[in-house]
Amino acid sequence: MLKHHSRVAIVAVAVQCCAWAALAEQPALISSDANPPPPSQVEAIQNLQKNAHIYVTEKRGPWEGEVGGPLRAGAKEIGFQAGYAATIRMGGTQNNYGFVFANPRFGYVFTDLIGEDVCGGFLKGNGEVVIEGLFGMGVKGKAHGGTEGLALNYKHNFITGTRFVPFVELGLGLSMNQWGIHECQSDFEFITQIGGGCQYFFTDDWALIVQARWHHMSNAGLTKPNPGLNDIMFTGGVTHFF
Repeated sequence: MLKHHSRVAIVAVAVQCCAWAALAEQPALISSDANPPPPSQVEAIQNLQKNAHIYVTEKRGPWEGEVGGPLRAGAKEIGFQAGYAATIRMGGTQNNYGFVFANPRFGYVFTDLIGEDVCGGFLKGNGEVVIEGLFGMGVKGKAHGGTEGLALNYKHNFITGTRFVPFVELGLGLSMNQWGIHECQSDFEFITQIGGGCQYFFTDDWALIVQARWHHMSNAGLTKPNPGLNDIMFTGGVTHFF
């Protein structure tokens, strides 16, 4: 982060120096009240100064302060996770299926720091909305087909003041599957999921991410019977904030 601020400061100083140099090239014009500099030169100098200010204020990283501080509202996230899901017995769900998943993700931080006064500040962090694709393939048991899903999640990033940023996440979605198993009686299924994980920022903007979640699929009673499919999904990957 310090390197980033240093580069920004150098660029800002360089732009300001260019503005001063432009003024110095016209000493007679500027020093004489009777002969002010042409409007075009004044506008050019003002634009240089304005652009320097914009660069400093807008070309920030995703953090307010150092890495591990609160994410600024408006920061975006793009990432990818992959992993394995194993079914668990809940209700009528069988526990002999296994799936591999690939999950592209896009997130948007929509709050500034929140939760500072809740539970002694334990919950302080940023709210983020995440759109997640869930693409799976059965690899164990009778489920050998694939599934394609899309979920809308709420993610809460906890502020620790370090490069480790834990989070909790929950969401709802829709999926189409071709598994042909008893637990999923229709091709169209609803998704419910909740879990959490941790992000480790190895640079100012890039992080390794691991996550575990309970992942449920069922058709909400559109067909009978509707036992649904429950699994625990473990994923890991990389994510980028900008």
